[in-house]
Amino acid sequence: DGIQLAACLALGAEGINMGTRFMATQEAPIHANIKKALVDSDQTNTTTILRTLKNTERVFKNDQAARAQEAERKKPGDISVIREFIAGSKYRISFQETGNTNDSVWSCGQVMGIIDDIPTCKELVDRIVNEAETTIRSRLNGLITASSKL
Repeated sequence: DGIQLAACLALGAEGINMGTRFMATQEAPIHANIKKALVDSDQTNTTTILRTLKNTERVFKNDQAARAQEAERKKPGDISVIREFIAGSKYRISFQETGNTNDSVWSCGQVMGIIDDIPTCKELVDRIVNEAETTIRSRLNGLITASSKL
């Protein structure tokens, strides 16, 4: 949300990454069930895979992700045992056809814990920018004084 954007800007960031958040927008070309899962879940509904390959990915916690983790535990660093679980074809079927949240391993961030709606992209961006502006004006304006060179 805008508070996090303001915090990141205050720390020197140029922007924020919002991949998971934009998945839960009306324009996102993914099945409504996936979007609903993002709204209904919280930050504890993610897990990581591919750690032994030094390519960690945060994914939705489901049966396929658990199977991938188990295969990785049995043969650390061997992508051939994980490949079947992370195949793009499974991901595509879940996202484009069935909407089944359990049939594939799919990326998402812990931010889903604060996703509670499925707005348009315009509504989302406007809301975040307005919240960030309000936060900056109300919390950071006091840091600039008349003698400041800012």
